[in-house]
Amino acid sequence: MDRAGDDGTTVRWNGPTGGELRVQADRLFDLVPSAISIQDRNYRIRKVNAAFRRMFGEGVGEYCYSAYKGRSRVCLDCPMARTFADGGVHSSEEVVQTAAGEVLHVTVQTSPILGPDGSVVGGMEVMTDLSGSTAVRQELVLLGQAMAGMAHYIKNLLTGLEGGVYVVEEALEDGDEGLLQEGWEMVRRNVERVARLSRDQLYCSRDRMPEIQLVEVNRLVCQSAELYRARAEREGIGLHVELDERIGAGWLDPEGFDNLLTNLLSNALDACRFDTSKERHWVSVKTLLESGGQLHLEVADNGQGIPEKLCGAVFSEMFTTKGGGGTGLGLLVVYRVVCAHNGRITVMSEDGVGTVFTVILPLAPPGERSMNVTVE
Repeated sequence: MDRAGDDGTTVRWNGPTGGELRVQADRLFDLVPSAISIQDRNYRIRKVNAAFRRMFGEGVGEYCYSAYKGRSRVCLDCPMARTFADGGVHSSEEVVQTAAGEVLHVTVQTSPILGPDGSVVGGMEVMTDLSGSTAVRQELVLLGQAMAGMAHYIKNLLTGLEGGVYVVEEALEDGDEGLLQEGWEMVRRNVERVARLSRDQLYCSRDRMPEIQLVEVNRLVCQSAELYRARAEREGIGLHVELDERIGAGWLDPEGFDNLLTNLLSNALDACRFDTSKERHWVSVKTLLESGGQLHLEVADNGQGIPEKLCGAVFSEMFTTKGGGGTGLGLLVVYRVVCAHNGRITVMSEDGVGTVFTVILPLAPPGERSMNVTVE
């Protein structure tokens, strides 16, 4: 192939032609061990490499969030969405599911594809398997952090109990019924905290396989929520339950699901109790039937909220906003239950406004599930 040089001479090119270069580039594209997909602005997959096909199937024509996450819409805080928004390179750690049903922890990096005018017309997503030890390592870190803070938490519980007992004794001696009620409330609240701590420790410490059973999902939600009805009334917090009547029987671990929901409800009520900026507080529990027969469970509150800079740490470390009043162990329980069900959990919160936890769980029998474990 000849072309004119800058000085008018002829320059001969003996290398591959443009078509040959494209073939070589495609070969290199397929040789990359990471799974690569090319996506348009609508998150629809337009091209994939060999590694992607081995892990997730063909995928072309599917939406990325459907192809390996079993979702019906774009993921919360999606790195590709950030790339589309600012034209930059972004990364995250996520959990996806292969076509064979294997759950993988991966690192995701997205980069823009630019059109002739410099605008972002699409993006390239590269997923690299981090190995199966990631989830175990994260859980060990969470447990270690929980144990480190446990002694201080238990000390606070004992102090609260001792204070309540002292007030009760003084009230009995003086015959003061109002003071007696106050002391008993202190004792009752701390006994509830001890019971919750014991249940959470037991759930996290034992090597328990989930006992997936066919259950009436909405009934299970109501039973768990009603456990907190009296507490919500005592603390002047509205507790609202809204159920999707389309949801019938589904396959869940009843004990694990109860632990998940009661921990989220307890945290939501605490968030309201610790918030002094509002006159009225509320906690809501909603169920919805998602596409593919999945349960969409939402626990929301208008309590103190979580600062934006801390939202990303909710499930990556032993997280609590209660200071010495909490260990964060409850969120570890929630995380373990979601993992056991091959589900998904997200959190959206604004400091001083409130928090929404959303849990997506498959309701199909274990052998027919196509969900992945994802935490955002």
